[in-house]
Amino acid sequence: MTDTLAPPLAPSLADFIRGLPKAELHLHIEGSLEPEQMFAFARRNRVALPFRTVEEVRAAYAFTNLQDFLDIYY
Repeated sequence: MTDTLAPPLAPSLADFIRGLPKAELHLHIEGSLEPEQMFAFARRNRVALPFRTVEEVRAAYAFTNLQDFLDIYY
């Protein structure tokens, strides 16, 4: 039987890789955007929101079905 595992990395290379900055390669903002951050982004980019307060957004986040969820973002 052939060993299919890669040989272990040299400690210095493993440390180098661990020390590299990491990036999120794929993220769905829907469902992960906190209301406070939504307002911060909107202010920074001069975007009008359909909500006046963080509390209104939190109330809108009480989804009862998929369409309610999609209506927030699309």
